[in-house]
Amino acid sequence: MYETPPACLTLSGAIMALTTTSGKIARTAIELAVEDVNRNTSILNGTLLNIHIRDSRQDSLTGVSAALELLRKGCVSIIGPQMSVVAEFVAHLGVAARVPVVTFAATNPSLSMHRYPYFIRMAPSDTPQMTAIAKLIDNYSWRDVVLVYVDDDMGTGSIPALDDALRAEGKVVYKAAVPPQADISTMRRFVEENLMRQESRVFIVHMPPESALTLFSEANKLRIISSEYVWIVTDAIASLLDSFNTTSLQLMNGVLGVKRSLPKTNQPRLNEFAKRWKQRFRAQNPEIPNLELNDRGLAAYDTVWAITFAIDHLLRGGLFDGDFSAASNKTKILNFRVFEGGEQLLKQILDTNFIGLSGPVRVSPKSGEILEFPYDIINMVGNSYKVIGSWTEAKGLQISSKQVVHWGRGSTKTPRGWAITAPGKIHRIGVPWDRGFTQFISVKPVHASAGARNQSYEITGFCIDVFKAVLKRLDYALPYELIPYGSGNVTADYYDDLVYQVHLQKFDAVVGDITVNSNRSKYVDFTQPYTETGLVMVVAIADEGSSEPWAFLRPFTPAMWITTVAFFIFTGAVVWLLEHRRNRQFRGTPRKQVLTFIWFSFSTLFTTQTEKIVSSLGRAVVIIWLFVVLVLVSSYTASLSSMLTVRQIVPKIESIDTLITQNLPIGYRQGTFIANYLEHQLYVNKSLLRPYTSVQEYAIALEEGTNNGGAGAIFDEETVAQNLFLSTRCNAFSKVGPTYRTGGYGFVFPKGSPLVSDISKAILNLSESTDMRQIRKRWFNSSESKCDAESGAVESTRLSFDNFWVLFLLTGGVSFLTLLYYLCRLLYRFVYRYENSCPHDKSISTRLRTFVSFADQKDIPPPKRKRCETVVWSYGTNGGSDDRRV
Repeated sequence: MYETPPACLTLSGAIMALTTTSGKIARTAIELAVEDVNRNTSILNGTLLNIHIRDSRQDSLTGVSAALELLRKGCVSIIGPQMSVVAEFVAHLGVAARVPVVTFAATNPSLSMHRYPYFIRMAPSDTPQMTAIAKLIDNYSWRDVVLVYVDDDMGTGSIPALDDALRAEGKVVYKAAVPPQADISTMRRFVEENLMRQESRVFIVHMPPESALTLFSEANKLRIISSEYVWIVTDAIASLLDSFNTTSLQLMNGVLGVKRSLPKTNQPRLNEFAKRWKQRFRAQNPEIPNLELNDRGLAAYDTVWAITFAIDHLLRGGLFDGDFSAASNKTKILNFRVFEGGEQLLKQILDTNFIGLSGPVRVSPKSGEILEFPYDIINMVGNSYKVIGSWTEAKGLQISSKQVVHWGRGSTKTPRGWAITAPGKIHRIGVPWDRGFTQFISVKPVHASAGARNQSYEITGFCIDVFKAVLKRLDYALPYELIPYGSGNVTADYYDDLVYQVHLQKFDAVVGDITVNSNRSKYVDFTQPYTETGLVMVVAIADEGSSEPWAFLRPFTPAMWITTVAFFIFTGAVVWLLEHRRNRQFRGTPRKQVLTFIWFSFSTLFTTQTEKIVSSLGRAVVIIWLFVVLVLVSSYTASLSSMLTVRQIVPKIESIDTLITQNLPIGYRQGTFIANYLEHQLYVNKSLLRPYTSVQEYAIALEEGTNNGGAGAIFDEETVAQNLFLSTRCNAFSKVGPTYRTGGYGFVFPKGSPLVSDISKAILNLSESTDMRQIRKRWFNSSESKCDAESGAVESTRLSFDNFWVLFLLTGGVSFLTLLYYLCRLLYRFVYRYENSCPHDKSISTRLRTFVSFADQKDIPPPKRKRCETVVWSYGTNGGSDDRRV
């Protein structure tokens, strides 16, 4: 029952882009909704609803101007705007005028009631559909995704939500932005430069339908809408597919889409309205004869009814009269008035709950957005599309197993989503055959059966295990066969020749202990190195025993020595100050006192002090200090004893300069680039170079020495020297000099191979895991860590300040506190005795000299009195002399 007489007219406004297809669809739906409301006599008590529709022309300024016009007319609500960029400006005005702004199409996630309290969205934001797309990508296990969008407010507003949703699923996201209003030539160049060069073959398109058609037209011409590619469109395109002609639909054959689902219930009412809408739309827009009603039109229709129900509820309660207050100071500049009933109307709209043509219409009071938003997953086939699945927030993604998905060119095989080589090809992988270093690559011929044409091999090793672990981390299978190169006899330039076979296309790749360097990179591509390495020099070592003349200083670090000496001096100074006035052994001429002070300070090391400590404070300081000295001496003695019994080793050759100046032979690994590096980079005479083929030959050459036909040093990769040679021979040989950095070990592929990127990423993933550590442990023994520990044992026994800081803090604190107490007591006695001694001269300098003189005086305790004396004076009464009685 209505409590107040109804007004004759209720005004509302609507802003949309009438030049777009979505705007035309919504306009027709809003007009029909107004007719249905005014035809229904059970609501609004006969009050007529009048909605003024204005065109934003897809321009923010025009949209704001239209909003101001509607507010000045006294509209109690504004439907739309359709575009998010316009809606944001209008939402500002809605807050100022307290007029609810109810949109059915602005989906930018940044628009919300948290920012604009009078903004309500009767359609879902882009966030749910972006989540649905991310789940769709994850369902097919596609990894890399390219987001294609127009670089305008529509794209930049929604793409972050899609980016976040994809990254939450662990996807690698690339972005490709189309320039706004791109023509055909610009779009073609964009496709060639930004899409065709991508490793990923999964593209998600979010842009206006007009731009999307241009994109798909050029993509078809360049043949990247095929069985190898995946194209997915958002609801911004999918919701308007019915407006596309046959030619446009054929351009999108095989494309997937996410489209808001139409209701499955209330079909008779929906069908009747769709028929009316189609008749009205065709009459208003004859240039689009075959367009069907979509979710945008249904949402616009339901928005009108949501506002109507809210006004009707207020009318029944006598809470609504459509009155506006006088303009406040805040809005005088824009010349519109504030709607007094705006807050009540906003609350009623948020309480909306009815079954509309688009389905259940319920708005969240917290977010101001519609609560239910199911989506269909569609597949473009021929001249139409079919629903292959659905997504809801409650149930997630559901793909129908009965529906066959058609991809580009009619293929029904799910695309891989990334670029690989020709399917079915078995890659010929060359491996080095070096009999001397089998931990890296071990090639063992397998006896072939009778009649077998080709020799087979058992190929294992560190490099092979790394390669297999890398392939497991790829998202696709890579068929291969391992083929050894050569016969096991390594010759000069063997590894360079092996790498060059890839350039000659005799191998598709090479796996092994192949060093990455600039010369090889001119004709092949290397993956990310799977080991960090460099050239090192290994020499024999000589045992020098414990003959170092300054070995007695090594137990303490330099900082520890300085600290210890400083505390000896500090403690001696404190004791001297405490004993100087009372102890005659600490008095005398300045020379004697200095000698006594120094002697006492360091004699505490041997506990042979001849000076007797008489003061209690001095005894406290000395006791603590003697304890500290005891600990220091004991620690020093133990550390020195340990050092004198540990082997002291030094290399026989200090640097490569020694080898060059003395013309000593230098060994290197046969067949590698090392000889060329030594000759051209380190300027070693070629006649001094000696090739070796195993670590056993390394050891023999170094043991024999330069005088017996051996070598003065061996140069090899750090990985070989550390893991194979020194790991079991660290007591006889050692690395010296700098490490000459190289590129490390990598896998070799032809120039421009698309596999390089994927395998490099897999190598990085392997390097960060524990699997690489396990592979190293399997092929290289653990003696390396033992050798490292032994070589660092001498240095680790040196004692530093960190080992004794608590002791120094203890003795320093006691000495400081006793000295502070002594000085305070001395100052008190000085003030008590001499405060009135110089009444006419109390300058600072005089007092300071007097205090120093007082402090230097010998302190003689006053004699004790045996009895008390009382002196009594009496005065004569006649002016005579006084009498004194004791």
